[in-house]
Amino acid sequence: MTIRKDDHINKKLDVDYIRSREKLRKFLLVTYAKEDCHIKIRYFVEELKNGKKIYLERPTALNKGCDFVLYAEDVNIFKNGNDKPPSHNDVLQDLTPKKRRLTPVEYKKLQNAIKCIYEVKSYSEAEQHVNNLPQVGWNYELLLKLLRWLFIEQDITYWAGDGRKKLYSAILGVK
Repeated sequence: MTIRKDDHINKKLDVDYIRSREKLRKFLLVTYAKEDCHIKIRYFVEELKNGKKIYLERPTALNKGCDFVLYAEDVNIFKNGNDKPPSHNDVLQDLTPKKRRLTPVEYKKLQNAIKCIYEVKSYSEAEQHVNNLPQVGWNYELLLKLLRWLFIEQDITYWAGDGRKKLYSAILGVK
């Protein structure tokens, strides 16, 4: 396991039932406001079917304490063996071979799944679009659950801006 052994307090956080950007942002900010400001917290936010986890660590030095760092267990690894945060570019690099290898109809199904996540629908609703697609690159569960949190991170970072929209536009522009 590459989850760093350190002084973070581990907690579970579930947002799959929340259906709006505003409610997601408010939920996270209220959750943060309840934190003891002197402790580090690792929130386990997704568990994949293979048992691996997607998790957030906070506080970070960014955005005056409201931001978080997103990790996916055993996806990107630093040389020291610890998990490395996945980036927007990592997602786009995963989508490129998917677009090349899937048929246009199959890729449209993947885009529909991503649109569900973008529109703050449940993971199970998004998953229906990709259930029978051939596997290329990251599995679809990992991709969609990472995207949920990358979109949420954009909502926290760019409150009144277009962060979520910019990431989604980049995804739609994958060649």
